[in-house]
Amino acid sequence: MRSTRLTLAVSAFVVALLSAPFQVNASETILSGSIKSSAGEAMGGVMVSAKPDGGTITTTVLTDEAGRYYFPPLAAGKYRVWAQALSFATAKGEIDLGAVKKQDFTLRPIEYFFRQLPGNVMLSALPEDDEQDKRMKVIVRNNCTACHTASYVLQHRFDEAGWSAIVELMKNVNVYGSFVGASRPPSGILDYHQKELAAYLAKARGPGENGMKVKLEPRASGEAARVMFREYEVPLDADAGLPANFVQNDGSDWSLGTPSVMIPGWGVHDAWLDFQGDLWFTCNIPNKQITIGRIATKTGAVKLFAVPGPQGLTAQTHGMTRDPNGILWFNVNPGRGGIGRIDPKTENLDVFIPPPGMSPTGGATTVDYDGKGKIWSSSPDGALRFDPDTGQFTEFKSITYKTPNGTGVTYGAAADRDGNGWWAEMVLDIIGKGNVATGKAEEVRLAPVQAEFDRVTPEARKFFETY
Repeated sequence: MRSTRLTLAVSAFVVALLSAPFQVNASETILSGSIKSSAGEAMGGVMVSAKPDGGTITTTVLTDEAGRYYFPPLAAGKYRVWAQALSFATAKGEIDLGAVKKQDFTLRPIEYFFRQLPGNVMLSALPEDDEQDKRMKVIVRNNCTACHTASYVLQHRFDEAGWSAIVELMKNVNVYGSFVGASRPPSGILDYHQKELAAYLAKARGPGENGMKVKLEPRASGEAARVMFREYEVPLDADAGLPANFVQNDGSDWSLGTPSVMIPGWGVHDAWLDFQGDLWFTCNIPNKQITIGRIATKTGAVKLFAVPGPQGLTAQTHGMTRDPNGILWFNVNPGRGGIGRIDPKTENLDVFIPPPGMSPTGGATTVDYDGKGKIWSSSPDGALRFDPDTGQFTEFKSITYKTPNGTGVTYGAAADRDGNGWWAEMVLDIIGKGNVATGKAEEVRLAPVQAEFDRVTPEARKFFETY
């Protein structure tokens, strides 16, 4: 599976959903137990996690309708175990699987559980009491959740002056949280609506009673609860000189809120399982050790693969995909953006660079394969199609690129079964298409959402036409 896009909120984990049948060895045991509320009711859909002392793998299962849970076979030893459900305090325990195989928990409700909420629930809870609220809610969604989940923004409370300071900062920083300064003007949408946004956010998440209308979703049940998650820790970059306890909140305890920390060196971006069941991930942060990495899912061991890059650093990468033959493809930039591939069985790694005069891969690059066996990658002004058999690139450039209202830099790219490529010009609301039958680029223009357009004030509409 592909990992969640991580930017400001960088997690040190890759999550894999595994469903293979398991067998119990002599050195392994099955941890089980039950979860009930303080009122004595069985609780289904509760997430129960276990992590061995000194280990790097966290296993999580869910309780069934009777409140019972069962882990897959775990190696004997000491474990931290904890159970979580929204609006309940996290229950924690320690167990030695060499002696005990059962751990029950009682969950107690808590009054203030807002920081536990996931981003979609927080976003839905934003007030929309009138047309102005509805307009501001859309602006928050479109401009404050592009790089991080809404739960990171909304878990905190500020008065109007505080929210104005937050907007002031965010309109002047880039995706990595660095101040942009004179290199470009502030974000126009945030700048224009700063006063309105601060007032709206203070209403929603001010220091006193707030206007959020939280509606919890039902916990998982039935087949949806018959899953297991495994989280694999990625070690800190040894060259960054970080203390061992650098990550204070790893996201495992919901009551601590959504973490955000820039971890130098090993920013996990995309992740895929190979046919052997191991995890591969890309690294999009400058460092000296890794371009892509592999995690052995049985042991959690991490192996690094580096492509030399400029200035003594490794080449960075961003997107990854797996083709039907099990080969992993990724974009890579050893000085000029190209495409890399690795065979997980042999670990042979190759890099292919587009010829001079053709756009490189670049930006927030994504990679996909089409139904004809070709590999597609986004480029700044369109997309590239790569033929693995011939080693040849074909370029498709966006029809509409530079406009008075912005530049249509490609963000994501995908491919279809007929061999066509598709890419998003996010700023311009245009979807590009590389038509392999004609060899030409096409485009689909997305119409405005009329209900939202009708809410825009005449003054704001005039501004939007110039921005």
